[in-house]
Amino acid sequence: MSILFGLILLPISISDLSERRIPNTYIKILGLLMLIEFICCGLPAPQIGLGCAFLVLVLGLLKVGMGDIKLISILILTFNLHLIPFLSYLLSAAMVHIVISTARNRVMP
Repeated sequence: MSILFGLILLPISISDLSERRIPNTYIKILGLLMLIEFICCGLPAPQIGLGCAFLVLVLGLLKVGMGDIKLISILILTFNLHLIPFLSYLLSAAMVHIVISTARNRVMP
């Protein structure tokens, strides 16, 4: 199932990089796959759901795009990701992106 998620995440990444938006079609497909995953393997632990809800609330207050919020929520819930390690990887990747973009364009993104 994770290979299937990876194949769907590739066009999402390409679309997000080129257009700065995530089409809802991809989110709907991932949502259906998440539902299938829940039916086959059961729901994630309650603390993962609560952590995801808290993250959605914080990202919403910070005016992050809804496509990004939905994508992060699906990833956390489907892969049973624990919030703190996931966020540390996510922030590390964001810092690398900022450094590379700044070096290439000479302007902070």
